[in-house]
Order: sequence, then structure tokens, then C-alpha cells
Amino acid sequence: MKRAVAVLVLSLPALCLAKPPPCDRWPTNIAEGWLMDEGLIERANLDHSKTRALRLSSEKIGKDELYGKDLYRQVYHITYYDKRGKQIVSVITVNDAGWEECSMSQVEVFVVSQHMGPAETLIKGLYNPAKKH
Repeated sequence: MKRAVAVLVLSLPALCLAKPPPCDRWPTNIAEGWLMDEGLIERANLDHSKTRALRLSSEKIGKDELYGKDLYRQVYHITYYDKRGKQIVSVITVNDAGWEECSMSQVEVFVVSQHMGPAETLIKGLYNPAKKH
């Protein structure tokens, strides 16, 4: 019994690291730059406190070559708002991230022109405004 408890206690740190790295700021900032370059948003009109980044997917894809640690492909749904609280634009981003570095690859940015069906309801349901993303 003591061995089972010891094994359980020693394995808990490994279980804690199994979750993906929280790398929402990297794709949010890169997407913002692309959107500004394309003239879709203006920095002066943005309300950064209302920007939402919701991780849709994070899948372990192997080990990164630089650090030798787990590498994840992450997909985020990011929404930008103006200072009046109106949604300006929504994007989906895809990039690779690791625990040592969130910028393990370039960020692909896809502008979402329209939500159809229940997807927006699902995304709103997943988003918890009390929790900062």
C-alpha cells in the first residue's frame, strides 16, 4: 500500500505537466499586427481589455528540436473589440507552442467573416468572462 501511495505521489508532477502551455498572447499579438497591416483594425480604436482569446484545440505533435520538450499545435479563436464594446473582427489562429517558448512557429491567421449555425453560441458558452484568457 505504501508503494502505491509513493508511486501516486511521485507521478502527480508528471500529470500536471500533461496540460498544454497557455500561449494565447503570442497568436493574439501576431494576429493584431497582421490585421493592422491589412487595414482591418486600428490600434487607437482597440480595447485590449475586451480582446478574447479562446483556445479551441491544443494537440501534442511531438518534441521541439530546440529544447527537446513537448510541442503542441494550438488553435485559437480571437475576437477584437473597439472602445465602444463593438466587435471589430474575429480570427482563427494556428501555431506551434511549447512550454519553453510560445513562438515555436509562425502564426497562421484566418479572418472569420461570418459565424453560421450554433458555432457562435458554442463559443460564447465556452467563454467565461470572469476568467481572463
